[in-house]
Amino acid sequence: PYDDMRKIRGREIGAIFQDPLTSLNPLYTVGQQLVETVTTHLNMSAAAARQRAVELLEATGIPAAERRIDHYPHQFSGGMRQRVVIALALAAQPKLVIADEPTTALDVSIQAQIIQLLKRLCRERGSAVMLITHDMGVIAEACDRVAVMYAGRIAEIGPVHAVIHVPAHP
Repeated sequence: PYDDMRKIRGREIGAIFQDPLTSLNPLYTVGQQLVETVTTHLNMSAAAARQRAVELLEATGIPAAERRIDHYPHQFSGGMRQRVVIALALAAQPKLVIADEPTTALDVSIQAQIIQLLKRLCRERGSAVMLITHDMGVIAEACDRVAVMYAGRIAEIGPVHAVIHVPAHP
C-alpha cells in the first residue's frame, strides 16, 4: 500500500529529478520540505531535523543555509534548486539515489559542479547512485559502469571506459 511505499521512498531510495522546480512544492519553504522528509524517515525532533536540514544545505553548497532554509523554491536559481533537491534525496540517508537527468536544465559549468557534488556526497554517505541520462559526457565523468538501453532493453553493459571506447552497439 501507499504507506509502505512512502517508508521506502526517501529512506531506502532517494530521487533526484530533471526539473528541480517541479520536484519542490512551491507552497512550502525548502526547510519545511527537508524537515518533513527527515522527521518522516528518521527518529528526530523537529528542532534536530531542522539542524540536519541546515547541515544538508551547507553540504550541498547553499550559501547562508541558516537563512536560506526559510526561503521558497522560486527564490533559488536553477543550480541552487538542484542542490536543494540533492539535499532532499540524501536527507534520510538512503542506500540508493536515483538521479534522472539531474543536469539537463542547467548550463555546462553548473552541470559539472552538480555531478561532482553528487559523487562526493554519495561517496561520503555510502549511497549508491543510479544515473539516468542521454549525455555520454556526463556518464564518462560520473559513472563506473554503464548500461546502454535501446528500445526499452539493455543493449550493452559494462565498465564506462570499455563501452565508450569500444561500443558493441551502434
